[in-house]
Amino acid sequence: MKTAGKSEHAAAPAAKKKSQLQEVWGRFKKNRLALFGMVLILLMILMVVLSPLIAPYGFDEQNYYEIFASPSLQHLCGTDNLGRDVFSRLLYGGRVSLTIGIISVGIGLLCGGLMGALAGYYSGKLDNTLMRIIDILMAIPSVILAISICAALGPGLVNTMIAVGVASIPNYARILRSSILSIKQQEYVEAARAIGASNARIISKHIVPNSLSGLIVQASMGVGRAIISAASMSFIGLGIAPPNPEWGAMLSAGRTYFRDYPHMVLFPGIAIFLAVLSMNLIGDGLRDALDPRLKR
Repeated sequence: MKTAGKSEHAAAPAAKKKSQLQEVWGRFKKNRLALFGMVLILLMILMVVLSPLIAPYGFDEQNYYEIFASPSLQHLCGTDNLGRDVFSRLLYGGRVSLTIGIISVGIGLLCGGLMGALAGYYSGKLDNTLMRIIDILMAIPSVILAISICAALGPGLVNTMIAVGVASIPNYARILRSSILSIKQQEYVEAARAIGASNARIISKHIVPNSLSGLIVQASMGVGRAIISAASMSFIGLGIAPPNPEWGAMLSAGRTYFRDYPHMVLFPGIAIFLAVLSMNLIGDGLRDALDPRLKR
């Protein structure tokens, strides 16, 4: 009887113990707005991935007999000035816009995170040099910096992702640097140094993983900002070259006809709004879920 009692007593704490990821998800799913944002962005991603199957027409398929057609069952979002189906172009354009948003954030996160990690951990001259570079980048508004880089490299998908990614480097570098400056003084870091762990191992295994919460929140919100930056560059002709669809380029093409045919601007604007809104809601939810002060 004693053995059974002990085993039951030992099993109870094990059943209650949750991993850190489970705890974060448990707090995140309590935020209904954050869950709504996640469902919305996943639905948008699913639709753009399946655009060849969902789109009723090709994105460059023209029908001059249906120019400026209003939204209908045949054309859910109407047609543009060349008779192309706006709904189909939205789906294919979402591929470009979301790809730019995700990959450009990855570029900024990788480069900025590396600079922030090196500056925060080593300090001294390296920290001073890297932070002065970051200060120079921060002195230029991110959209202006992205436009300047894209103007120098030329329009195109790859150049747009590079331009938007480079413009976002300072944010990630400063966030990770500030986190590392406080974390590198912790006891477990000192213990790792005492047992002879290399600097690379300390940074990759101990410091960076404990600094990721701020970067994750910044990256989730950064996707929305990257989509807006890419749309801004396409709007002024420095992004994706026509006839390839992109939400910002569709806005630019429809502005001339906005008074008479508002659907050409309305639907791309709604797509950008929903994508940015969903990522901001996810970012807010992650910020609350990853806040250690909310742990119970």
